[in-house]
Amino acid sequence: MLVFDGECGFCHRAVRFILAHERRGDLCFVPRDSALGRSLREQFKLQRVESLLWIERGEAFVEWDATARVAAYIGGFYARLAAVAGLLPRSLRNGGYRLFARLRRRFGGRPRQCLQLTPAQQQRFLG
Repeated sequence: MLVFDGECGFCHRAVRFILAHERRGDLCFVPRDSALGRSLREQFKLQRVESLLWIERGEAFVEWDATARVAAYIGGFYARLAAVAGLLPRSLRNGGYRLFARLRRRFGGRPRQCLQLTPAQQQRFLG
């Protein structure tokens, strides 16, 4: 399950990218400010965290770890790129993530359009 910022244009494009490149088609998406998103952030005590949340088997991953899990889910080149980046010290990986997270709204703005989803994809958006 991926909890993402539904008010962020960059995050919307990231979700579209995942949907376009995924191979399995079984990832569920949750907007962070939806009732379920707020509940999950509260459950994992991550209310103040400005990060994607990757939730798997009762564990939540944030910052770089969440991004690396997304890359592994997509597979191929992106999984290999994340594996190489994973060789960097955790402080550099998470520091880079935090810097980008602070600037993402400048890069991405607000979502310009709603996600265009197939009926099967719509069922994977929870909230």
